[in-house]
Amino acid sequence: MNAIRNPANSNTDKNFLVSLLRESREEFLSSFAGVAETDCRCCPAEGSWSVLDTVEHLTSAETIQLKLITTQRTPRAANAPNREQIFLQVVADRSRKMQSPEIPRPRGRFATLAQAADQFTTSRDSVIQFVEQTTEDLRATEVMHPHQAAGMVSTYEMLIIMAKHAERHAKQIEEIRNTLSLHADAAKGKS
Repeated sequence: MNAIRNPANSNTDKNFLVSLLRESREEFLSSFAGVAETDCRCCPAEGSWSVLDTVEHLTSAETIQLKLITTQRTPRAANAPNREQIFLQVVADRSRKMQSPEIPRPRGRFATLAQAADQFTTSRDSVIQFVEQTTEDLRATEVMHPHQAAGMVSTYEMLIIMAKHAERHAKQIEEIRNTLSLHADAAKGKS
């Protein structure tokens, strides 16, 4: 894809990204709404993540990715591959398991689910603000994605990945809630 973009398309692209980031923020936050602090640490199986672990992972990953797109962007070759549609389709797909890079793995960074949610919201709001305020073509720069499967990605692709990563983990939290029957507890007012 050519690095020179039509300014009208650039506004459309920014609007698309902002919408994607806002929608996935709400989907992610809704996925664990009503989960009690006493339940958020329960794991559905040995070696699996709890709701809090999943929120911590996404929050940590997003904080790292935000730093990359705001401080580590480099010019991208005009003939670099465009994988936007691939990322839109595969990142949120839970049928393919992925191993998390070491740094964003859960380590007990947050004392409460509310604290993790607040940090995620702060980070995502900063990502949205970055997109809204940037004047550059987000396809003309790139960063190294922390996950080896992605490699070098355009800044635009990274933002898609961030949005879809939140959707992926919203689905994971729904799986955890279903396995642990946390929906029933929330419905009974025990949230």
